[in-house]
Amino acid sequence: MNQKSIEHIALYSLVLVGTLVIGVLARQFVLSKGVDDFSSSVAFFATVIVLMAIYASLQTTFNQFLLPRIEAFLLCFSAFQTMKNHNDTVSEPEATTIKDSNQATPDVIEPAPTTEEAISEPSEYEVMRTKSIAKKNRAIQTKLEKVISYTKQTMVAYMSEEDLNRLCTYVAEYSTCDTLQKISPVKVDTQLKSIDIMHFGWNIGKAFGRKRIHTATFIKNVFAHTLRDLEISTIERKMSNTETKCIVELTSPQY
Repeated sequence: MNQKSIEHIALYSLVLVGTLVIGVLARQFVLSKGVDDFSSSVAFFATVIVLMAIYASLQTTFNQFLLPRIEAFLLCFSAFQTMKNHNDTVSEPEATTIKDSNQATPDVIEPAPTTEEAISEPSEYEVMRTKSIAKKNRAIQTKLEKVISYTKQTMVAYMSEEDLNRLCTYVAEYSTCDTLQKISPVKVDTQLKSIDIMHFGWNIGKAFGRKRIHTATFIKNVFAHTLRDLEISTIERKMSNTETKCIVELTSPQY
């Protein structure tokens, strides 16, 4: 019989003795009121039963509702957490191995694998690939930031804030795909001519490594008002033309 069973037996014995004492007192009280012996005995058993029922109800309520909340509150304190961990460790029964008396060799218990053994380390290839992808993504992000900065510096004097922000969004989308599905054309100041828009398209297209036809289609859709009189094939052919005087110059793709 373990320690916990002994404690439970002692607790229940105290409760039983207490209820019996109260039952006896209730019986004596009933007798003192002139009630017959049978009724006083009924009062005794009724008192004992009611008290035991109350105790069982209170114990259930405490164990199911109050005890978890009290324990959760006490676990907020480090001292109680340390004491609980110590008690849990001490209360764990030691594993015993029952051996036959005629057994000559002892049982061998294999040690559990360590954390380092359970978790396999990534291979050299995986490490190199992860670093390479991260480096590539950083380069792409850096290039995009430079192109967006170039777009703002070039177009801020010739566009409204709303149109400029929308243009930057389209440029960011164009950096990841050749064609855009939904475009609401932006408007620019009349100071910028079609050659300026074509030069702007050429510059960002070269930065992103896009084909001329894709860039021509992109700026034709984005700057539909300014390039309304030009076909995509004409834009593709003339976007790198330097013979006409312009505001937006052709630049190197390395911003």
